[in-house]
Amino acid sequence: MHADLEKLLSLGRITPALAEKLDCISPGHYCFHSTWGAGKVISWNLPAKKLVIDFEENPEHEIALEFAPRILEFIGDDHFLAKRYEDPEFLISLAADDPVELVRLTLKGYGNSLTPEKLEAALKGTVIAEDKWKNWWDKVRAMLRTNVQFMMPTRKGERITLRTNMLSRAQAALEDYGKAADLKAKVRVLDSVKMENVVSEPEAVNTLIQAVNADVCNGGSLALQQVLELAILRDDLIAAVKNTEAAETSCSLRSLVENGIEDVERFAEILNSMPAVRQKCVYAVLPEIFGDSWTEKTLELFDASGARAVGEIAKFLIEQGQEKTFIKHLKHSLLRQTLPAESLIWICRQRNDAAKPLFGIPVGIAMLSLIEQDHMDGGPNRMLRLKNLFMEDKNMIQEMIRKQDVAEVRQFAKMLYNTSAFSEQDRGALMARVISVFPDLHSIVLDAMVDTSDKPEPVFVSWESLEARKKELEELVNVKIPENLHNKKISRAEGDLRENGGYQDAKEVEKVLNRRRAELEHALSLARGTDFTVTDTSRAAMGTKVTLQPLGGGNPVVYTILGAWDTNPEKHIVSYLSQVGKELTGKKVGDQVKIVPMDGDKKKVFTITAIEAAF
Repeated sequence: MHADLEKLLSLGRITPALAEKLDCISPGHYCFHSTWGAGKVISWNLPAKKLVIDFEENPEHEIALEFAPRILEFIGDDHFLAKRYEDPEFLISLAADDPVELVRLTLKGYGNSLTPEKLEAALKGTVIAEDKWKNWWDKVRAMLRTNVQFMMPTRKGERITLRTNMLSRAQAALEDYGKAADLKAKVRVLDSVKMENVVSEPEAVNTLIQAVNADVCNGGSLALQQVLELAILRDDLIAAVKNTEAAETSCSLRSLVENGIEDVERFAEILNSMPAVRQKCVYAVLPEIFGDSWTEKTLELFDASGARAVGEIAKFLIEQGQEKTFIKHLKHSLLRQTLPAESLIWICRQRNDAAKPLFGIPVGIAMLSLIEQDHMDGGPNRMLRLKNLFMEDKNMIQEMIRKQDVAEVRQFAKMLYNTSAFSEQDRGALMARVISVFPDLHSIVLDAMVDTSDKPEPVFVSWESLEARKKELEELVNVKIPENLHNKKISRAEGDLRENGGYQDAKEVEKVLNRRRAELEHALSLARGTDFTVTDTSRAAMGTKVTLQPLGGGNPVVYTILGAWDTNPEKHIVSYLSQVGKELTGKKVGDQVKIVPMDGDKKKVFTITAIEAAF
């Protein structure tokens, strides 16, 4: 105990409990402040209740004794921060000569556990220069992953942990697996296990296999993705240690796939979230399960799958010698225009390889149809990947139309130009690609762009949406355009228009405002307001509410057909001009329709069970 405290204690001026507390902050002890860094108490004045602390970033700073416990963390002599205060040069040399030991020393000071962000805060800028941190940490992190003494995080938010007991690699994997909070975390633990490092420890690996197998058998259908991944990783462990007894499990990968694939759409979603290497393991058991009909079941999965699974399923079918069957299936779906967006994207990506027999104008028309349908439905832009593919793949359109019949190209060009799903600028860029391949079609394309034989048909809208657009036009004409013109004049007066950013911005805004004004004026000239009053509900029409029952079972869905500007996906309100609206219009109770639901991206068959007035 500090001599000053012993004197006060002997005089009876402080209690033994208080003396013990004060001794922790006596001169010579270390502390940490979140702003000023590590520090050392160099002196105190107990009667005045003052401490003088020498911080890394604030030398010889005086602090009131009563505030010290609130703002300071007092640390031991062996703490990393104390070592950083006393001998930073030693730590700097350690960072270069033995970086793993530096990390071990740092973790030990923080209770053997730190997030990577906290570790960075402790070392960056003090022990390791800020501009060298990234390269240093990338190298050290790789070293730590191969060192069994460290438990490394597998996702953001997890900690780097220093093991307090000496374990082999297999024993460490077993310990980490047992500590994992859920099945996802257990998958990540097994992901980090390198088979070549654990095969020499069959006893520990067999114990790990038993633990994994128990989770596979008890995982349940709600966590099917993790159960499948654990089963695959379990089988890898079994193969590594050649454990024939463990291979004879009732929870085989085959049985899991056989039970899970009954709901094809859900199973496809699960596969789409799995790494490619594990998807292959699932596909490999399909021939065992379905025998001669495995190809048909795999094609069902393909049609229901997302971006990641589509490519892997296609690759598997081709590797299994089913390329002709696969291409035939795609051609048939293309003719019926039932190919989902991800399949069309795969065709475009593989147009010079596996999908070469399929690539052509029909693919482009199918893509445009989905984009236009999504745009008309007013949905959450589900076809953005298709739109981006059109714009970003600079050679796709040229390759699509090259060596094609002029009449088909003309039809495609007209469809491309007339779509409202692309901006005017983007349509112009896409049309330029068409004309670059068929220069002689310039006049034909122009004819397709302008058709003056008939006057445009009126569009019907609700009175509310009509008034909203009128107000928007009024604000443009009376407020926004005059304001921008005023800003343009002020900027112009500043001189040198080429270097005048304000003037250039005002010019760009002027173009946008005038273009929007023209769009609104044209739209309002065609618009006809209505209250959607209907008296005949024998058939679906504008102003009706249509109840649909999915053919394969499930909850019914109700669509309300209203005007061109009244789409509301959340309330299942569709425009009579949308693809869904067109499919429903004219149908009666008992009829079947094949549409893409507003909450999906693939066509489904529904039966109309009721039609009633919307209002």
